[in-house]
Amino acid sequence: FATLGIQSETLLAGLANRTLQEGVLARLEAQSIANTAWSFAKLGVHNEALMAGLAGRALQDGLLDSFNAQNVSNMAWAFATLGIQSETLLAGLANRTLQEGVLARLEAQSIANTAWSFAKLGVHNEA
Repeated sequence: FATLGIQSETLLAGLANRTLQEGVLARLEAQSIANTAWSFAKLGVHNEALMAGLAGRALQDGLLDSFNAQNVSNMAWAFATLGIQSETLLAGLANRTLQEGVLARLEAQSIANTAWSFAKLGVHNEA
């Protein structure tokens, strides 16, 4: 729906609520987390509870270490687009970006999106 620009408040609210139900969020992996965040941001849907849940899940159990370059870029872009400041998540994304193999795999547009995201949210990384 996000790729096509189709927005249904009822559908998105239902998807967000289902994602936040017990046990569902805990089963999401890196790509699902990043894609969900990106989709809601693409449609301009500012759902604080969902985004906080996605950020929390990304930070659990070392899951952030499994984020690939595109996942990092999409997640940073989503939070910046919605203007949601999650310092712990953004610091984790910045550190993940700097890990071997991630930065080298960012395509030109993803580099621009990631840099814009960190700049928009005022992320400073001294790593």
